Amino acid sequence: MMEGILYFLHGAVLVLFGAFLSGAFAGVSFSRRKNRWVFVIVCALCGGLQLLTSLLLGEEAVWKLYPINTHLPLALLLWLGYRKHPITAVSAVVTAYLFCQPVKWIGLLTFTITHSAIAEYIARICFLMIIAVLTLRFLAPYFARIYQQHQRSAWIFGLTPAIYYVFDYATMIYTDLWMQNNRLVAEFLPCFLGAAYLVFCILYCIENERKINAEHKAEITSIAVEQQKKELDAMKRKEQEIRRLHHDMRLFLSTLSVCLEEGQTDQAKALVSSYLTDAEPTKVQRFCSIDLINYILSDFAAKCDGHHVAFQHKVEIGSLDLDLNMVASILSNALDNALNAQKDLPQGDRRVKLTMKTVNEKLLLSVENPVATQPVFRDGFPVSHREGHGYGTQSIRYLTERLNGKCQFQGDDSTFIVKVIL
Repeated sequence: MMEGILYFLHGAVLVLFGAFLSGAFAGVSFSRRKNRWVFVIVCALCGGLQLLTSLLLGEEAVWKLYPINTHLPLALLLWLGYRKHPITAVSAVVTAYLFCQPVKWIGLLTFTITHSAIAEYIARICFLMIIAVLTLRFLAPYFARIYQQHQRSAWIFGLTPAIYYVFDYATMIYTDLWMQNNRLVAEFLPCFLGAAYLVFCILYCIENERKINAEHKAEITSIAVEQQKKELDAMKRKEQEIRRLHHDMRLFLSTLSVCLEEGQTDQAKALVSSYLTDAEPTKVQRFCSIDLINYILSDFAAKCDGHHVAFQHKVEIGSLDLDLNMVASILSNALDNALNAQKDLPQGDRRVKLTMKTVNEKLLLSVENPVATQPVFRDGFPVSHREGHGYGTQSIRYLTERLNGKCQFQGDDSTFIVKVIL
């Protein structure tokens, strides 16, 4: 009598265990009462199907029909009821099935020691509850994140429990191949686990590399955006200075008129000279016909004056059939890198040589500057181990590739050159 009660209690706890783990692995939140009741009702229906199967067809039929009367309804509930992807739903169910196997082993161990079916069922029920609490509390959130990511990730992580699910039913429930000491069958699972581990490692490394590259590109794009913000701020500062000068123009002309009327020519000359001195910083040099390039180069020329850097330039470009914001970011990064590389050089050795010209509808950009230390190259690309350094050249390469162009970095003990073709 007691054994029969524990058998049905174990079956009920097992259904609840598998259902709630499946839902948690698929990302269902059980903090909401509605979700808890939905799964309890589904478990009750599945338990009723199992009881009916046991009464009509016997206990053996219950386990053979378990995928149909329990696992299939759970997968359909996750897919159709909670709008989970079919791969996510199936992966969650077979992963929950995999978590049932330690419970089975604990039950067998208990029976081997005690030779008591009652002790076996008690051990299984207790262990099910312990695993359920620990898994739902600590492991389920991680599985939920994996199975709700890109479906390629869900497929990679769900493959092993799915194969084990098929193997277990094929060799232990629908047939007795596992019990026949068939070496071919016995060696399949270790062989598959080894192969699956290797495939998993390869696919995981590929996915991880893609993720790192995506994050890296996002970081470079963010740097490019920040660079554009700096250029925009520089333009706004000049505009504000021009507005201030325009505002002061009326007072200046009025004062100049008074000086001339009173014959104070020396004071008038000094006033004009002072105004021209104030207006000089707002002057935007004309390097080419593109205003954005002129703003960048004017701002850079002012920086060079402030850092005592000789700025040599040769700009021969017309209109460009390119994304000017990306071109501006490439130019700004190349110039800023050239300026920063010379901080440790004597003032007399500091210089930047810029060449920009269009040839056969291609933009050729070259920035050359002296360096204090020889740059380190890896696969033709300069690398830096200093924190916060190296992003400028990476941004140049990334933006150049987005414009279907080519970039080249050259360097020796004294000189560093960036060449870009767009």
